Amino acid sequence: MGAPPPATGDTAAAPPSAEERAAALKKSGDAAMDALHYDEAIDAYTQAYALLPDPALLYNRGRVHQARGEWPAALADLERFAHDATPELRQRVPKLDELLAEVRGRVATVTLTSNVDGARVLVRKTQVGTTPIAGALQLDAGPATVEVLAEGFFDWRRELELKGGATTVLVAQLATKATSGVLHVSALTPGSRIRVDDAPASGAPAEAVVLAGVHRVVVHAEGYDDKETNVVVGAGETKDVTLEPDKRPALTSRWWFWTGVGVVVVAGATVTYALLTSRPADKGDQFQPAQVSAPLLHW
Repeated sequence: MGAPPPATGDTAAAPPSAEERAAALKKSGDAAMDALHYDEAIDAYTQAYALLPDPALLYNRGRVHQARGEWPAALADLERFAHDATPELRQRVPKLDELLAEVRGRVATVTLTSNVDGARVLVRKTQVGTTPIAGALQLDAGPATVEVLAEGFFDWRRELELKGGATTVLVAQLATKATSGVLHVSALTPGSRIRVDDAPASGAPAEAVVLAGVHRVVVHAEGYDDKETNVVVGAGETKDVTLEPDKRPALTSRWWFWTGVGVVVVAGATVTYALLTSRPADKGDQFQPAQVSAPLLHW
């Protein structure tokens, strides 16, 4: 059999233009969005925008991200649409400003710096970059755990409430395991407060990264006497300590407790004394005011 005759210019089909392919992809994305097939919709809009950077595609993709609760991605697309769209196109979205305000209220901005380069930054267990972080992070508002991890250093971790529409500034100061250790202090008494060295007291359990050496730990709870001890922490070590404050005796068992206070005026001077229940009034021990009041300052 002979070869078929070459196709003439009138019968050869021209390949679709970029505009035509983008239009077909947009139509496919719209249909996927109507069917709530969000992954397919985002993929179609993204391909279409790569062929034809029409701001309308950004708006549609932003609405898909919004429907999926992906607030930072939605905000990025909608803000770019607002910047790139012509006035005529913007008029087709009469409540654009209200939409932007709603989405911005769901997005928190975080700036993070660290003393260690190359550390992994995780937010809600998902890595969002490595230090140094260029620019600000756009994150979903709400409770979040932020971690900065680097080989040879103790993990840096913070539990935060990221507020929508606000900026949170974090400074992750990582401590090297070569010279520091971790001190973890717990107490079973409800409401206990823990203080390590001169740092502010915090709730129990408490964890602190400290230089290797001896550290003073104090546990305090209302109605109890403080418990204090010194703890030695080695470099690279994690030391666990459990302390319980001592139960404070009842007030009646204190040596300074009195059932009545008398005031005697002698030569124009006032002298205060306490009458102990175990002794008659005329033989009661007499205290100077400073002696009586000093124990009452104890907590």
